[in-house]
This record gives sequence, structure tokens and C-alpha cells, in this order.
Amino acid sequence: MLSVLQQNKHDEVLSFADKLHQSGCAPYAVGLYTDKYATNLGLDISIDVTPTKINTLFEGPTQKLVMQHKTPPSVNLRQMSQSLRDLINNQGVRQAPSYPWPILCIANLLLPPCYLMLVGSTYLAVGISVLLGFITWLGQILLRDDRSIMLEFIVSLCASFMVGVLASQVSQLPVLALCISSIVLFIPGLTVTNALSSLALNDFRSGMELGAQSALIVLKIFIGVILGLSLSDLVVGTLPVTPFINEIALPLHILALVGISVGIGLIFNASVIDILIGLPAAAIGMWGPHWFTSDWVVGTWISTILITLYGIFVGRLRQVPAPVYVLQGIIILVPGSRIIVGASESYFATAILPIPNIGLSALLMFSAIVAGQIMVYSIFSERFFAQKLLK
Repeated sequence: MLSVLQQNKHDEVLSFADKLHQSGCAPYAVGLYTDKYATNLGLDISIDVTPTKINTLFEGPTQKLVMQHKTPPSVNLRQMSQSLRDLINNQGVRQAPSYPWPILCIANLLLPPCYLMLVGSTYLAVGISVLLGFITWLGQILLRDDRSIMLEFIVSLCASFMVGVLASQVSQLPVLALCISSIVLFIPGLTVTNALSSLALNDFRSGMELGAQSALIVLKIFIGVILGLSLSDLVVGTLPVTPFINEIALPLHILALVGISVGIGLIFNASVIDILIGLPAAAIGMWGPHWFTSDWVVGTWISTILITLYGIFVGRLRQVPAPVYVLQGIIILVPGSRIIVGASESYFATAILPIPNIGLSALLMFSAIVAGQIMVYSIFSERFFAQKLLK
């Protein structure tokens, strides 16, 4: 039989692993950090972590195997950072604070208008998109726990239907751009990052599972947009095709980048200082493909390398996991929205943004992101920095 002290240590290790896992930390990193945490407590463990399971074997006079099934993790950047700092400082695991609901509501309201200002739109569309942010926030409140699997689909369906109805009454509304602005939050930036870093370290099981989760999210979003607009067609008739119009001045374009970065950071529970430090990654994600070369694919590849390197090195200096800073850049750079744009263009035969052949180029841009992240994580892997950090 285990003593009370030994059982408490076991519970503490399991709690630490759970907090890291549910905050969105990559599976291989959860295993690495938990093993170090157990060593600090004088325990010898073997741990196997996947996106949906944690199996922990406690060695010793009396072996104990704990098998846990986990729900797909959410993103909680402050908890991820807090857990790692507890490990470094050899403290007991603590629960990180969260932002109050009024701040989260404002952050959700910020995202759609900031996205539209970044890609270019009309002031009327920017104002209407605030309502779409409210739909997104309301969906997060109502669809929790077992119902959360329907969140992306329901939000994209309701927002697209609302946009379709409004477009029948208001001329010159960019229908598909408005629909995409409502689901910017759901672009699986951290999941894609964790999938690629897992593949780079030959953790193919976790990498493939996280990749499948990302594909499922994009699929739910796309189906929701298509169904929402199709239902609005049945109710109000065929929607008019509108040309691309940009009324947003450059200062507002820059302000929008700050707004979308802050909004993403607040919703994913990053600390204020981490949000500010992540702004350069967001700037590279937005303008990098244009700065470095006229070729979108090469520019995306270079931008991915710089974002990932920035996240890894700043994360090491700050003693927090790299995704805390990588996320702000990747969620803007990742072509999840562009894939939806391209697929929607093929379905509706209309252009959303002034980029030729965007549907065809989406796959190439995604491949550039994969190549950039895998290259960086293979050379400067999270495992390398964790070993340096946790000595």
C-alpha cells in the first residue's frame, strides 16, 4: 500500500501533467516536463502522452499504472507558462488566473472587425462584423463540455446565415469575407504548430492525430459557412456578387494588427506582457510574405522560419514554452482562412480578396509553413531547449 505522502506526490504529478496537457502544450513536451517534475519530487516515472491519453507508470517498491483519457485540449497560454515556471522554481502546481467574462466578450467582439481591416473591407462591413463577434462569444458560452465539438460548425452556420440575410438587404457587403471574419478565432494555429513540432521529433502518432484534429476543424468551419449561406439563399434569394472594395486607411490597418493580436491573446489567456512580446511575431505573420519577396510561397516559408525562431528563443529567455509567442504569428499566417477562402471561391465562383488563384496557392502556402516549422523544430527543437532550461 502507498503511504499518504507518496499518494499525494502521485496526485501532484498527475495534476501537473493534466494542467499542461489541457492548456494546449505539445504531447512530447508534456511528457518531458512531467518526467522532470516527478524527478524533483523524488519519483521515477515512465509516461506516454498523446492528444487524447496520458498513461503514467510510477516505479518503485509498488508499481502503479494510471491510464487517463483526455478531451482534446483547449488553449490556455497562461496556465502553460505558469506550470513551467512552477517546475523551474520547484513549486507545487498552481491554477493560473483567467480573464473575467466582460474582457473575453470585448476580445471576441474585436476579432472580426480587426480581421476585416487587415484584409481590407468597407467601414459598413467592419461595423456589422461586431455582431458576428458576439455570435462567436455566445457560442463559446452555450457550447461547452460535450457540446464543444459542435462549436465551430454552429458558429459558422449561424454567422453565415445572418450575413446572407443582411446582404440581401444591404448592398455592397463582402459576404464571404464577413463569414470568414466570424471564425478567425477557430483557425487551428496552435494545433498545427504542435502537430508539426511532433512530426519533426518523430512523434508521428501525436503529429498525425493533431493534424487530423486541425483538418476536422477546418472541415466543420467550411461546411458551416456553405450551409449557412445556402440556407439564406433559400430564405431571401440568391445573393449578389460584390467586387472587392477597401476603404481602410493604413493607420487603421496597423491598429487592427494590434487589436487582433491582443484579442487572440486575451481569449487564449496569455498574460499582458506575453501578448506584447508576441506582437513582432504577429507583424511578421501579417506582412512578412510581402516584405521578404514578391513570391507568396517563399515569403510564407521565410516568415514561418522567423516566427518559429522568435518564439523558441524568446520563450527560452522568458522560460515559457515557445507556442506562447509562436501562436500569434501562426494564427495570422496559417492558411486555414485562405483554404476556406479558396474553397468558397470554387463553390461560389466569386473572389473575396484581391489575390489571384488563391484557392490553388493555399496548398503551396500551407506546404511552405510545414517546411519552415519542421526545419526549425528539427534544428532547434523544443526538446533541445527544454533540456537546457531544466538542468
